[in-house]
Amino acid sequence: MAAMRLHWILAMALMVPGTHAIAQDERMTLVLSAPTSDDPYYRDVYEDILDFQVAYARAIAPHDDVVILADAAAYEYLSAVLPDEMLLMRPALDIWVRDFSPVQPHAPVSFRYAASAQGGDQREADGVQAGFRQIANEAGISFPSSPLVLDGGNVVDDGAGGIIVTDRFLEDNRLSHDEGVAALRDLPGIERVAIIPNDDPDGLAHADGMVMFTDPQTLFVNRYDEPFRTEVMEALTAAFPDVTIIELPSAPDEGAWDDRFSSACGIYVNSVVTDNAVYVPQFDSPLDAEVLALIDEHTSKAVVPVPSQDVCFMGGSARCLVWQTAAGNAAAMRQAAREDRP
Repeated sequence: MAAMRLHWILAMALMVPGTHAIAQDERMTLVLSAPTSDDPYYRDVYEDILDFQVAYARAIAPHDDVVILADAAAYEYLSAVLPDEMLLMRPALDIWVRDFSPVQPHAPVSFRYAASAQGGDQREADGVQAGFRQIANEAGISFPSSPLVLDGGNVVDDGAGGIIVTDRFLEDNRLSHDEGVAALRDLPGIERVAIIPNDDPDGLAHADGMVMFTDPQTLFVNRYDEPFRTEVMEALTAAFPDVTIIELPSAPDEGAWDDRFSSACGIYVNSVVTDNAVYVPQFDSPLDAEVLALIDEHTSKAVVPVPSQDVCFMGGSARCLVWQTAAGNAAAMRQAAREDRP
């Protein structure tokens, strides 16, 4: 099975563009983290994750840049089908790089990674984040840090100083609503804050499973039933009164690979949005085409499908598995990958 899979990837990898029409200064760098070969948690899905990352890298390449963090084993697997400049042999300690990396690519700030994302073990969460920060430091990447507890997956930004988080942020930091808003507004680059009720009280309660901005004037929101829909809408319109809100259909999967984390299958707002493209997870579902068309109707950016059914059951998809970086930090990450050779 692995040989057949690799043969398919080798054939498809020939489609990775060697040159790009989009100017370099208009492209973000999207960073993925391959599973380490010695991690028992991902052992049964190890090649599925790597194959997803190969396909994802190919989808990204025409619009933005991509770097995959990898250990020696993953590097060997990936380098057979992807250009070396997409790979950096600096393994992170988990694949969900969105959660422990800085938020806001154009005005980055790093928060403390929450224990819940590592099964309730704060020491383990801190260790995962420390490992990522070492990779960033070695690449010459810098960003301010905050002691506030807030996963990157619980921050959805509009690229212009506005962010949305869920009330899990208040719980984790023991803050009132007003205190939470004030604490976030005190941070560099953050001006407008919406704190919405979460739809995943038994899981991670991340905002990126509920909402996404495609630009500062356009916000997509899961189509919820009442009365929860009104609670979410009131919180969003209070903070962003001039934003157009579009409700997006979803088909949440009640199954879970790990009881601690809800499945992300069927959740389309878990998309990556850059200056050039919207990378939309697909689930081999009848809704896939409808959602792509609806997003395309409301954006001038490229709308890029990302088949995610082989990873979404683990609790995340297109957005959760990516760190977005721009400008000087993006250039530093690309340079590190170009210079890195095993």
